[in-house]
Formats: sequence, structure tokens, C-alpha cells
Amino acid sequence: MAGETINIRNISVKCGHCNEYQTLSTFSRREDWNVYTYECENGVCDPNVTRTLVEVPRDLDSFARRDPGWRGGGKHGAEGDGTVEE
Repeated sequence: MAGETINIRNISVKCGHCNEYQTLSTFSRREDWNVYTYECENGVCDPNVTRTLVEVPRDLDSFARRDPGWRGGGKHGAEGDGTVEE
């Protein structure tokens, strides 16, 4: 499946408790994965119970590589390689 990527912006996450869409709240890295955390913003759900983690293989994650504000992202419209620069 060469050339395939995953863009987290094209994924919708619904809460199983309130049936509302969740909002992307945080981003982190774990080994070779980018981890996106989604939470409800409706004041009804307890984030500790309904929080959703979506893990994307770093080499397939086009969203993190395109965002210059995230470590490993591209600058000025370029696509980064996902490498974290210290």
C-alpha cells in the first residue's frame, strides 16, 4: 500500500456515551506512533471515562508532518519527515 497516508482531520470520533462528536484536544508521541486524544466538550461527559485515543503510525501520519507547529512537521507548506528535532 505504498503512498497511502492517514490524515487525522479526515476522521470523526463520536462519544459512545453522549453520541456527540469529540474534539481533538492533545497530541503526543509514543515510540513509532502519533497519539491524538479526543474529548467531549459538552460538560456532560467525564473525560476520564469517555476520552478517546487514536494512534496513527508516524510514517503514515500526513497531518503531523504537515503542521509546522508540531515537532517533525513541515515549514512553509512543506511536508516534514516526522523526525523530532530537539
